[in-house]
Amino acid sequence: MKKGLNLWTVIGFSGELRLVEDAIRVGGEIGYDGIEFVFDDSSIDPARLSKTDRKRFLELANSYNIVYPSVATGVFWRYNLGSPDKELRERGIEYIRRGIELAYDLNAKVLLVVPAVASPEISYKKLYETSQKSILSIADYAAEYDVIIGIENVWNKFLYSPLEYRRFIEEINHDYVKAYLDVGNIVNLGYIENWLEIIKDMIAMIHVKDFDVKIGNINGFRHLLQGSINWKKVIGKIRETGYDGFLNVECPPEFYPDLKTPKYPEDGIRAAKDNYNALKQILGE
Repeated sequence: MKKGLNLWTVIGFSGELRLVEDAIRVGGEIGYDGIEFVFDDSSIDPARLSKTDRKRFLELANSYNIVYPSVATGVFWRYNLGSPDKELRERGIEYIRRGIELAYDLNAKVLLVVPAVASPEISYKKLYETSQKSILSIADYAAEYDVIIGIENVWNKFLYSPLEYRRFIEEINHDYVKAYLDVGNIVNLGYIENWLEIIKDMIAMIHVKDFDVKIGNINGFRHLLQGSINWKKVIGKIRETGYDGFLNVECPPEFYPDLKTPKYPEDGIRAAKDNYNALKQILGE
């Protein structure tokens, strides 16, 4: 498997465009095999990234002999693909479109998508069905660009069972809609082994981060080897599935429990180095 660096690890979840090039260089200099590019609806909105910008990012990666395996974003927490609000939902679909185009320009093969965000005001059944329709409506566009829509498991109170998660993707029934598995997101909700058993044949990409079960809430996320995950066992199970792609480190400085106010990019560089060394250990290198 290959070692990937999600840019949030260096620039934080509210990252700024001015830090992106430095973060790519950091990943290349440390030795990562790939960089997971990220975008948002403000500083790093794809609409703000010209063809010249994208070409520059691609050339920078090439200069370090690294690739962009995937593109990630958090915009779908705001633009809920399962929302009954048509305008909000269509805004989310438009960001899938922009993300697909950005991924294509960076030669990335997977776009991370949060399928929906549950709330007591929205019927779960309706949320489920609407989200599937939203994703299916743009899946052919993804196929045209040869970019897979990777449905990520997150803390959205939706698809918390691996059986339901699998069924959701199977019912969309499109070759360009697969699973984007986040290992760390499972720990407080279930067992990684169970998820890998159920979705082993549909994994397009994997996020890695650790989690401290003693904390048991959003503050429990940790850098690799600093939490409760038995990585030797988990990596063994991942290998059994036949997956040999990227393990993208998504571990921003905020995951240091003693770090109250991170400094960028300094603390992000530290996080990138710490997790690279941990990932090498996990992979037995």
